[in-house]
Amino acid sequence: MASSRSSSEPAAVAARRPLAGARPALALVALAVLAFNLRTPTASLPPLLGDVQGALRLSGAASGLLTALPVLCMALCAPAAQRLAHRVGRETATLWAIGLVAAGALLRLGGSAVGLLYAGTVVAGIGIAVSGVTLPGIVKERFPHRPGAATAAYSVPMMLGAAVAPALAVPLARSLGSWQASLACWSLPALLAAALWAPLARGSRRPAGTADERLPWRSRSAWLLAGFLSAQSMLAYAYLTWLAPAYESRGWSPARAGTLLGVLHLAQLATALALPALADRSRDRRPALLGAVACTVVGAGVLFAAPGAAPWAATVVLGLGLGGGFSLALVVMTDLAASPPAAARLAAMTFLLCYSAASLAPVAVGVIHDATGGYALPFGSLTLLAGVELALATRLRPALRSSVS
Repeated sequence: MASSRSSSEPAAVAARRPLAGARPALALVALAVLAFNLRTPTASLPPLLGDVQGALRLSGAASGLLTALPVLCMALCAPAAQRLAHRVGRETATLWAIGLVAAGALLRLGGSAVGLLYAGTVVAGIGIAVSGVTLPGIVKERFPHRPGAATAAYSVPMMLGAAVAPALAVPLARSLGSWQASLACWSLPALLAAALWAPLARGSRRPAGTADERLPWRSRSAWLLAGFLSAQSMLAYAYLTWLAPAYESRGWSPARAGTLLGVLHLAQLATALALPALADRSRDRRPALLGAVACTVVGAGVLFAAPGAAPWAATVVLGLGLGGGFSLALVVMTDLAASPPAAARLAAMTFLLCYSAASLAPVAVGVIHDATGGYALPFGSLTLLAGVELALATRLRPALRSSVS
């Protein structure tokens, strides 16, 4: 791959690498604020879904599609996102993407019209998809020696946004007077992110020369990472959807079950912040990765085998595993890629597969629940999936570094 690049590309890349002082700090702050907005469009809707259904008379299927659309966009738009990033530059594509997130949220202000509500959801989902593909390449280029710390700088705010948005959704609807306004107000932090990101986009250069835009379908390393992140994402979205309903079926109040889900989000933040930075101290990410996924297996196992024994502790352990597994997988993504363009292609392939799988996981759990009338078999299946994730983690060894070109 190196021989096919334009001779001017190294100079362009060097010109965009961070220098000492304010520029790396600005990039990290902009990265963190931008990442905060990459889950708010999806996470702000579920607490308001009852109001939305009542106001628009949506069927259960239509409501499910509304919540699944952003995840599907994250999968289906990933390949096109990496091609856009090559044509206009990663930073510029990211600026456009956060603009789409803001525009999508604003469109929801007209959510009384079903078409505008769905259109806003799709527009925001496309913006999220583009950002998800461009950020690993930006980290690979701007922070080559501290990929773990830089990954934590965007994975933690992303998870924070996923926790804050549902917590504030109903209070915002009450204070602003409508669920439409509650959904639309998330355009404000997106606009702030665009303002912070604009200087980075202006200071970047369009990639020089031609590049191979084909996704790395023939790379075993890419398939290994895609398999790991598919298992990780399926678990995350399955528990996000079904953990609270499972405990409501055991007699818990909706408020208590919602608090349990909040605990899951908070636990994810702890390992998403700590483990990527610790991983920078070693070339081998497996000790941290195996520790995180082992927590996922233990937490999932307790929720399956003894759901009434220690649900709070099991949820904390599960959250520690899910948060650490996701953030460390993003670090491994930068490790496997031989260059920033390769990181974008790897991200596109990985997200296409993992978010496609993630969009199906809650449906699969629901089908098993409907067929069995309980949560034992669905949660048992998730425990087995966590075991598969652990087995895949053992194979993400240092020898695979820079193997995806």
